[in-house]
Amino acid sequence: MWNTEIYEAAASAVTLDEGVGTPAPQEDPRRLRNTLGNFATGVTVLTYASGGRYHGVTVNSFTSVSLDPPLVLVSLMRTSRALTYLLERPFTINVLGADQLTTALQFAGKPDAGAPIEWIVDDGVPRINGSLAYFQCTPWAGYDGGDHVLVIGRVRAYGQQDDTRPLLFYRGTWGALAPEGE
Repeated sequence: MWNTEIYEAAASAVTLDEGVGTPAPQEDPRRLRNTLGNFATGVTVLTYASGGRYHGVTVNSFTSVSLDPPLVLVSLMRTSRALTYLLERPFTINVLGADQLTTALQFAGKPDAGAPIEWIVDDGVPRINGSLAYFQCTPWAGYDGGDHVLVIGRVRAYGQQDDTRPLLFYRGTWGALAPEGE
């Protein structure tokens, strides 16, 4: 899969001058977090059922892993209440659209009583109606990720809306893509 073009391009990369960098992460974790925030991410809400109720948690650490088998990955803090449930039962990763900021906040611990969640339930697994995309998963594996756990889910069902723009998170703020042509 790797070829010499990739290695040649990497070999000619330019590095910063000595002393231009910042302290090691363990010396300044806040600065590391702020620097990582320069990578714009989409926003997802992981949803699952437990005790006859539907629950969710807002997560921006999401990526595809494999097409065969179909696998995706999310990263959750070890202290997340959702972690135990996601390793035991099916869950859905809901990719939020630009018009779903209230939903993102709802599952990030800032609920708005005037904005109820409209659920769709497939085979007992809840997902959020109106999301840009969704991936219904069964747990595949969990891996140590330091203060996080990397949860890999096997995709069992998925769907998307082609006419919706994504909700983004960048440098600690919420946003959306600019309309095409701007």
